[in-house]
Amino acid sequence: MIYTRILEPCSKRSSYKTASEFLEKPSYKLHDVSRALDVLGTECNLIQAELYKNSHFLGKRNDKILYYDCSNYYFEIEQEDGSKKYGKSKEHRPNPIIQTGLFMDGDGIPLAFSLFPGNSNEQTSLKPLEKKVPADFGCQKFIYCSDAELGSEDNREYNHMGERAYIVTQSIKKPKTEEKDWTLNP
Repeated sequence: MIYTRILEPCSKRSSYKTASEFLEKPSYKLHDVSRALDVLGTECNLIQAELYKNSHFLGKRNDKILYYDCSNYYFEIEQEDGSKKYGKSKEHRPNPIIQTGLFMDGDGIPLAFSLFPGNSNEQTSLKPLEKKVPADFGCQKFIYCSDAELGSEDNREYNHMGERAYIVTQSIKKPKTEEKDWTLNP
């Protein structure tokens, strides 16, 4: 399953079909994949922490700079279902969505992710996931980087505490004149 996700990313069903064409055929059935998803979902935090810890055997991780961003995924269904809620879709579709927050290290390698309901504000997704970074990954000192959408005052204050700092993009059109002058003055 992992090979197919790397070689030819597609649905679970298509991955299973592709894997059955490999030289070494899978020893599992398609229904086993569905059953495994429940276990993976339950153990998601442990899996992420262990992957990070074991990735150090392959080389040094650039964990002094952490990038955070959110995206959403729509489902072609008519009614909300669980965390699939009507919200502001990046594709401007009228379907229920689920949102994902992702931390990546300075080299763009995923560190941690979380899923949250489609109708929630993505700015509130940062703190719960970021609190896991020192606890689960041992990253105490880092620079948090994000786009302006995730740069709320609350998130900036949070990332100004301890040994953390932040860099948040800012539109050049929105700041007050004195802030523009300060920014553009060498």
